[in-house]
Amino acid sequence: MVGNSLSRGETGLRSRTIAIGEKTFPYHFGRECVTEIGTAIAQLAPDKLVFVTDDDVLAHYGHAIDTMAGAIPSVILSHPSGESMKTLTCLSQHLETALRAGITRRSVVVSFGGGVPGNLAGLMANLLFRGVRLVHVPTTTIAAMDSVLSLKQAINSGVGKNHLGTYYAPDAVFTDVDFFTTLPERELRSGLCEMAKNCLAIQPEALDGLRAIVAGGDPAAPDSLLWLLDASIAAKSSVTRDDTFERRAGLVLEYGHTVGHAIEICDHRARGAAGLPHGTAIALGMLVAAHISHARGWLSDDEVSTHYEIVTGLGVEPALPASVRAEQVLAVVADDNKKGYLPARPDAVPFVLLRGLGRPEMSGDLPLTPVEVREIRAALDVITQPSASTPIVVG
Repeated sequence: MVGNSLSRGETGLRSRTIAIGEKTFPYHFGRECVTEIGTAIAQLAPDKLVFVTDDDVLAHYGHAIDTMAGAIPSVILSHPSGESMKTLTCLSQHLETALRAGITRRSVVVSFGGGVPGNLAGLMANLLFRGVRLVHVPTTTIAAMDSVLSLKQAINSGVGKNHLGTYYAPDAVFTDVDFFTTLPERELRSGLCEMAKNCLAIQPEALDGLRAIVAGGDPAAPDSLLWLLDASIAAKSSVTRDDTFERRAGLVLEYGHTVGHAIEICDHRARGAAGLPHGTAIALGMLVAAHISHARGWLSDDEVSTHYEIVTGLGVEPALPASVRAEQVLAVVADDNKKGYLPARPDAVPFVLLRGLGRPEMSGDLPLTPVEVREIRAALDVITQPSASTPIVVG
């Protein structure tokens, strides 16, 4: 759950308390507050800071690292941005570098960047000396509004996405929404797609607020970002407060991810860093899930159209990229990391589907249902059609 209201903490940042199962941690956010973030990190009394970031963030915000570190000795571990960071090779190199730099159990690992540095830093913090303190400082909307609101820390295997990981709680999360105002538009909207997922699958009452921000034409306005951040915290916390490991109610956060992850992987294999941002791929995955639910008679025409309204309003072209074929997506879906939650079936994979906006189909206490490969293929065929730029429903 989250705190009942926004308040001013000692650092002058607005704060919420995030509870995920038995774990709690503060989330502090505001504007023009990098100095305050540094003061708060210093209060943890670390002997050394290990900043985990990527080359793009370092080029734009190296000065912010200097401000946050202050007089505390620091190690900066950077890597070219993208999924190539989320590998055992990069993890091993970063761990060895940190250890050779003399870090101890009193050191603090600070993720500074998007979801990829956040996942890598979280896994590092858990492994070093069997656990050192972790602080997240997200600089992207998708990290601030989604990935840091979870204990999941993972990297990719050679087979698929997020296969190697653990659960590890940060000591705190800090962000300055001014970081988001300089994001490329595609990255900003990628994060808003994850917020759209929260609205469609968890909190449909927030749809009007999201629509208003989209209609306003400036989602990077600080007031808009603060609203989006606050609404994301509320939505995610509502399904994780009693589900530390996101293996029950929290699985609804996987809405759109089964096919979305597969599209993302296939596109990045084809186009590298030019591939679709994570949130954009998840938006396409939500359209596929909506079509499957509609074909089963669970979502109405209007509810599918709402998916298209939100997704296209966020600037997403509702079609597979030219570099990705449906058969490639189906091959990757077969290795989705939700396998094992439901009894194994050779012709089906576990899926989050909706019986209405905010109402996932349940198998016992799990918001998952088996979906046959033929159903996925039929829905993929819809979004690969030339006319897919308009809301199409199939039954």
